[in-house]
Amino acid sequence: MSVPPIRIAVAIASYKRPDDLAELLASIEALDGTHDLRVIVVDNDASGSAAGVARASRLNVDYVVERKPGIAAARNAGLDRLPSEATHVVFVDDDEVVPSGWMTSLLEAADRYAAEIVCGPVRTIFPPEAPRWIERGGYIQRSPEAEGLTSRTPATNNTLLSLEAYRRAGSPRFDESFSATGGSDTDFFTRLIASSGAKVAWAPSAEVTELAPPDRLRFRWIMRRYIRINNVSGRLLLRTTPAWKLVVRAVGHIAVGTAKTAVALVTGKGLRLRDTAQITRGLGWIGAVSGRHVQEYQRPTP
Repeated sequence: MSVPPIRIAVAIASYKRPDDLAELLASIEALDGTHDLRVIVVDNDASGSAAGVARASRLNVDYVVERKPGIAAARNAGLDRLPSEATHVVFVDDDEVVPSGWMTSLLEAADRYAAEIVCGPVRTIFPPEAPRWIERGGYIQRSPEAEGLTSRTPATNNTLLSLEAYRRAGSPRFDESFSATGGSDTDFFTRLIASSGAKVAWAPSAEVTELAPPDRLRFRWIMRRYIRINNVSGRLLLRTTPAWKLVVRAVGHIAVGTAKTAVALVTGKGLRLRDTAQITRGLGWIGAVSGRHVQEYQRPTP
């Protein structure tokens, strides 16, 4: 019995980053192997600022404008354009660059671990002028993990998904209530895994890179980002955890994190993510309980 060919859709949601998108598409063009690819570019800018870049690519690109603002709406538009013959979809961000062996690494990990979802790392490249405390404290950079099956929740920044598992889960959608806050991908994959029973594998060799924008290399932005991430996790936890219990846990995290941060500063160790993460976790959870959500991606409706 012959094995059906693997046909892959690469879904990219983009918003006013034509130069970054051009670099991403160029890196996909340079992939090794003979992968049967269809690239879906969903432009969430109503003016179509990514049109020229998408149409100039030598790839097989399906370009569409999603006028409804919000990352979840753009991701759903990508799902709507999945080719009927596709076996997998790969989500990648428009400000990333992929290495030549990227797709091969994702597919090999899927085969090696019988996984229907495979995630790869995203490594942030800091500009020379980046404040030293950010790298020294472990901020922004994602945590590493060994190759193999993982309990990590996937994100849409570098993930392969079997469409068989997607359909088995009932073809879920990205929840647009997360559009302004982020986290629609965490919610999407949490529901999909629970419904489909799909196994998730981690593929370190499928690492992609992103360049950290200078305007994000500030204390205020970084702390707000971590509060926002935990704001989202708090919203998900409230589905199974009583609000009062989450508040008690949040206050405990804030107290412990504040004490550890104070000790680290006094002893000259400086700001460290391992310490401040507890503070931002607590603040994010309390925000979730009180309905105060960090609107990091809020945009006006046209």
